[in-house]
Amino acid sequence: MSKPLKILLFEDDPTISLLLQVTLEQRGHSVQMFDNPTVCPVFEGHDKGCPKEKPCADIVITDNMMPNISGIDFLVMQRERGCKAQDVNKAIITGATLSKEALAKIESLGCKFFKKPFRISEFMAWIAQCEKRME
Repeated sequence: MSKPLKILLFEDDPTISLLLQVTLEQRGHSVQMFDNPTVCPVFEGHDKGCPKEKPCADIVITDNMMPNISGIDFLVMQRERGCKAQDVNKAIITGATLSKEALAKIESLGCKFFKKPFRISEFMAWIAQCEKRME
């Protein structure tokens, strides 16, 4: 790994949050965890978009079943409002069965999808791909 990555994790299940946080921090990354996506700057002044000049994070991971907004809608909102993080370095995780339409929307966003329960090895392989893209 060339440099530690900054990772934003939006997950309201404390067990999953802790597991991912510990796994990612053991790899040397910085992880900020949130149980609600409305803390993202794209929610501030809803019509203005992201006020940041640079990405808040190298990687964004969100659960799909979140309070106030689904993970899919959250990533759509980020894109529409000028989030600077790369779509390919974003992931949605969910235990729910998603419709064909939801899966198609995830694919159209260009982000990764993990169905719970997922293998940590597969998750970390994706993180390694993100690392290479950030070099």
